[in-house]
Amino acid sequence: MILTIHRHVISKVPRYSVTNENDKTWVLHVTGVQQEDKGYYMCQVNTNPMISQVGYLRVV
Repeated sequence: MILTIHRHVISKVPRYSVTNENDKTWVLHVTGVQQEDKGYYMCQVNTNPMISQVGYLRVV
């Protein structure tokens, strides 16, 4: 699990980072992608109602 609060990444994996281009566009960066990184990733905004977006990373 990766948890971020704004640009601060709370993770045991230093290969993950988050940047934002503006208040509406956030990007998750994974350096040195490995097979263990494959799977679903979700971005969640704690608004009322909550907003979320899910993406799947496939490693080939």
